[in-house]
Amino acid sequence: MEYRLARKSYRLPMRHALRTAHGSWSKREGILVRLESPSGVTGFGEAAPIPWFGTETLAEADARLAGLGDRPAADLLQAVPARFGCVRFALACALAPVTMPPGRRPVTALLPAGRAAIEMLPDRLADGFLSFKWKVGVEAPADEMAMLDDLLAALPAYARLRVDANGAWDRRTAARWLDRGAGRPVEFFEQPLSPEDVDGLLGLAADYPVTLALDESVATLAAAREWQERGWRGIFVIKPALAGPPDEITEWVARSGADVVISSSIETAVGRTALVRLACDEKVTRRAAGLGVGPIFVDEGWNGPAMAPLLDATWINAVSPEALWNALS
Repeated sequence: MEYRLARKSYRLPMRHALRTAHGSWSKREGILVRLESPSGVTGFGEAAPIPWFGTETLAEADARLAGLGDRPAADLLQAVPARFGCVRFALACALAPVTMPPGRRPVTALLPAGRAAIEMLPDRLADGFLSFKWKVGVEAPADEMAMLDDLLAALPAYARLRVDANGAWDRRTAARWLDRGAGRPVEFFEQPLSPEDVDGLLGLAADYPVTLALDESVATLAAAREWQERGWRGIFVIKPALAGPPDEITEWVARSGADVVISSSIETAVGRTALVRLACDEKVTRRAAGLGVGPIFVDEGWNGPAMAPLLDATWINAVSPEALWNALS
């Protein structure tokens, strides 16, 4: 059985540069994939690599898709090597229609780096969000720790904060942050050390009574499995658009019992539909979805509907992948 395969590249400017410990990010690049089955059923997917997370590059993703030809057989589509996680995610989404479980899931709102987070917090609280994520490792640690105090002071008792260092801290700095956050409304500290510092991450998890999460360390499912074998008992922040096919993520969680947060990697609405499905599936996660990145792109159509504090099937139903595909030349 052969499919018709087509692809289009995109390069989308962001409304505001995203500041993280990896630097400033102002444009998102990726590839949309369109598959048509022999019976005429059409599906869409998205490959949006982030090489510094350990994925394939955009050029490698494009070359791999080009190598499939425009009339690939079904077995060829499913035989892409594991290291091409973004390509495998795109093809899996295009092959299988997105169906929604009946559940709803709270959404975590992304706050900007620095003191701008404190300024934005009242608006996000007024919108109804109860969970927030703050990127650190961007400014001096002492300044950011003072901001943490101010941010937590402004946070209602019913709300929680996720602190994401993107691997920017050394062990001493991480220890100071974990001491500062102990006993306070911090849901978890995300990727406090570089993914290469395996011993340091395991040591922090063993020595401090705060919850830690891995992100860059588990960019692929293979990496997540390795961390489980090492005895990691913290949270896994999984970015499906980087990790691979959604069904493989679901199967891994069911087998392993991993504590998972489903998180965005700044993909467009085309790719995010699969993330919404996973985030609302109680068999995958019961934690707030890391999808509240806001209207990130200048062109509103690529953002999809606004992320409400509670997420359900209505979000997917309002997205038209075909319209976005047609918008590209």
